[in-house]
Amino acid sequence: MGSPKAAKSMVKQRIWRHRLVAPFAAVLITAVVVFSGLFAQDPSATSEFTAVNAGNTLPVRDKSESTGAAARGSPNKEDLATAAFEQELDVGNSEPNQAFQGTVPAAGERGTATAVPVQRERSSGGSEPEEKQSPPQDQEGEETSAKSGLVQYTTCTPRTGATVCDLSNQRYDICELCGDARAIGRSSTVMYVPQPLTSNGEEWNIPAQSRKSLPWIKKVTVKTLKASQQAPSCTSRHTMPAIVFALGGFTGNVWHDVSDVLVPLFLTARQFDQDVQLLVTDNRPWFIKKYSAILRRLTRHSVIDFDADDEVRCYPHVIVGLRSHRDLGIDPDSTPQKNYTMVDFRLFVREAYGLPAPGVDIPYRADKDEPEKKKPRMMLIERGKTRRLVNTPDVLLGLGWFGFEVVRADPRTHSDLEEFARLVDSCDAMMGVHGAGLTNMVFLRSGAALVHVVPYGVEFMADGFYGAPARDMGLRHVRYSVGPDESTLLEKYGRNHAVVRDPEAVRSGGWEKVGEVYMTEQDVVLNVTRFGPSLLKAIEFIV
Repeated sequence: MGSPKAAKSMVKQRIWRHRLVAPFAAVLITAVVVFSGLFAQDPSATSEFTAVNAGNTLPVRDKSESTGAAARGSPNKEDLATAAFEQELDVGNSEPNQAFQGTVPAAGERGTATAVPVQRERSSGGSEPEEKQSPPQDQEGEETSAKSGLVQYTTCTPRTGATVCDLSNQRYDICELCGDARAIGRSSTVMYVPQPLTSNGEEWNIPAQSRKSLPWIKKVTVKTLKASQQAPSCTSRHTMPAIVFALGGFTGNVWHDVSDVLVPLFLTARQFDQDVQLLVTDNRPWFIKKYSAILRRLTRHSVIDFDADDEVRCYPHVIVGLRSHRDLGIDPDSTPQKNYTMVDFRLFVREAYGLPAPGVDIPYRADKDEPEKKKPRMMLIERGKTRRLVNTPDVLLGLGWFGFEVVRADPRTHSDLEEFARLVDSCDAMMGVHGAGLTNMVFLRSGAALVHVVPYGVEFMADGFYGAPARDMGLRHVRYSVGPDESTLLEKYGRNHAVVRDPEAVRSGGWEKVGEVYMTEQDVVLNVTRFGPSLLKAIEFIV
C-alpha cells in the first residue's frame, strides 16, 4: 500500500490536479450546452430545410407577450419549415412526385406540408429557456441587432422616392422592399416600413409568379406603412433576405415547372448565394419534394409555407414575385448582377443533382475496353397519350441502323428524379416528339444533341419552346418537321380538310383550337427514310 508519507503526497497531487482541471471542464461543459442549444432540432423535424441556419433567425417577443403567454411559460414560435420532403400530405390536394414529364399530376399524395417548430436557442448557462431571459429589445419590443452582435445586412439599400413595386413588365409584377419588411403569412401580406414614414400608404396585390396573366395565380398584398399606423410587431427577426413567390399556375407540367418557376427562381434567388429564405404561397408540397435538390442549391434556410405561417417575420430585404425574361429562357442583358445565361442554369441544375463537371467522360465511354467501338447513346423520350410515336419499332430499327445505342425512357415512370438525371447524363443525345418530356434536356452535357420531332401544324411554336432554349443551354438542336403523310390527322380528317390542307387557317382561330387539334388529337407515324438526314446531322454534332 506504501508509506503514509507517499499516500499524503498522492492526495495533494489529486487536489491540485482537480483545481487545475475543474475550470477547463466547466468551460467545456458550458460550450457543449450552448452549441447543443444552438443546433438542437425537434426529433420529428425530417425536412432537410429545417433550422439549417438557426443563428440567422432571432425570435423576438412583443412587450405585451412578456406579461402574457411568455410569463405563463408558453414558448414563442420559431421558424416553421414546410418539412415537405418526408411528410405525408392531405388527401384531396393530390400531386405526385414524378420525374420530369408532361402530364398533370394524378391523385396519390396528400395535401399541405406540416410545419415543424424548431427548438429555440438557450441561454449561456443552458438551464433556462430563452423565454425567461429576453434578448435586448428596442422601443417596439424587437431585438436590436447591434446589441446581439449580428452584422447588419447591407446588400439592399432603400431608394429615395422610388416606388417599391414595378408592374410594368408584361410577364410578371415584382416588389422589392429594402430596409424594414414584415411578412405576415396568414394574411398573405408583406408590410414595408419606410424611413421616414409618409402620410399616404400604398398598396399592391401582386401575382407572385412569373405568369401574372393567369387569374388564378395566388396574389400577395404589399403595403407601405402610413405615419398614422402602428407597425405589426416582429415575432422573429432575420438577417437574411427573403423571396415570396407562388406555386400553382400551370405547375404539374414539367415544362411549366421549369419555365414558370425554377428558371425565374434561379434568376431571382441565385444572387444571394443560398443566404435567402423562400416563403411559398399556394404551396404544392409535391413540388417542394420533387425539386428539393434544386431548392437546396438556392437556399440553406427553411422553406416556409407562407399561407400556414403564424409569424410576423421581419427581414432587411424582401422580394415579392419572380423575375422572368421569356419562356424557358434568360436574357443576359436583363440580369445585370451576374449576367446569367441558360448555360449557367443548366450547369447549376447538373451540379444540384451531382452530375459530373465538364471534361468528365460520359459513363459508358469511361470503359477503356475499345472505347472507339462504343456506339453513341440516344435517349428516346416516349409519350403516353398524345403525340405518340405510333411506329416505335420501326424508329428503333432506324436508330440502330444509323449506329445509335437506344435508351428508351418514359419520364412518367421515374419517381426518382436524381436517378433519371443520371440516366439522361449517360446519353449523347435526346430525341422525342414535341412535348414537356424534352425539358429533361437540362440534364444533358454541353454539346449534346436534342433531336426535336415537331408534329404537323405546330411548327410556329417549336423553336420558342425547345429550339432556342436548347441552343441557349449550349446544346445542338436538330429539328425535324412532320409532314401531313406522317400525321394521324390525315386519316382522321382527310387531305382536303382545313386541318390538313391549311393549318394557318386553323391557327387563326386561336390557341384553344390549335391545342385541341394539333396538340391533343395527333399522333406521329415517322417516315424513317425521310428522318434519316436528321439523324446524320445529330451524329455529326456529337461524334
